[in-house]
Amino acid sequence: MPTGSVPAWPEGKKVAVKICVALESWAEYGATTGVWRLLEALDRHDMRATFGVSGLLAERHPEPVLAAHTAGHEIAAHSYAQDIIPGRLGLDEERANLMRCTEILRQVTGSRPVGWLSPRATASRNTPDLLAAAGYRWSGDHNDRDLPYVTTTSAGPLAYLMHSDFTDVRGVLAGPRAYRDVHVDLLHYLLRQPTPGILNLTVHAHVGGRPLFADQFEQVLQQIARVRDDVWIATHRELADQVLAS
Repeated sequence: MPTGSVPAWPEGKKVAVKICVALESWAEYGATTGVWRLLEALDRHDMRATFGVSGLLAERHPEPVLAAHTAGHEIAAHSYAQDIIPGRLGLDEERANLMRCTEILRQVTGSRPVGWLSPRATASRNTPDLLAAAGYRWSGDHNDRDLPYVTTTSAGPLAYLMHSDFTDVRGVLAGPRAYRDVHVDLLHYLLRQPTPGILNLTVHAHVGGRPLFADQFEQVLQQIARVRDDVWIATHRELADQVLAS
């Protein structure tokens, strides 16, 4: 049952911008090359993001995960591997997958994640209860509203954060320039609206970290920087904390 309401963003900002970098177990390129290019772009614009990290990726390539954590980005759990789908697991299997990924990320970064993203947003009916029971504060598996909200689970409240409608993966056939144009157009649309909005900017290190896509991603960051006085650039955790406190 949804509870609470989303207040105006801090300092009267018109739009909350949340940036998600998916660091997944699909491809080596994301960990060896793409993630570093994206980290550099974020650093150039002094923007913090949330990195959704597969446990298997963190085992094989702890260096970029630790680098993102050290740079001040949020590290969120993204299942142990991308072919482990919560919606297809039994209760005990899903709990084991959740705890396995949680512990790996804790070992790599020194702190445990409080946010979760299921591969392909495939949560089960048990996922919210399991997350809250494990101390998680937010789930990024939802897209049933424009704005985040709080749901009640058997173990307490959990913030539901929306995922992107148009990512580098979903828009790969349209091309990198379409990715840029969609997000820039959406940013300016949201800024014109009378009510608070949210821009979800998601990029995958193994796709959006490649040269042309990374350039288009950085062009979106440049557009965000130009209207920085009107936007709140927040990690998923910061956004969840705001919603949970409302």
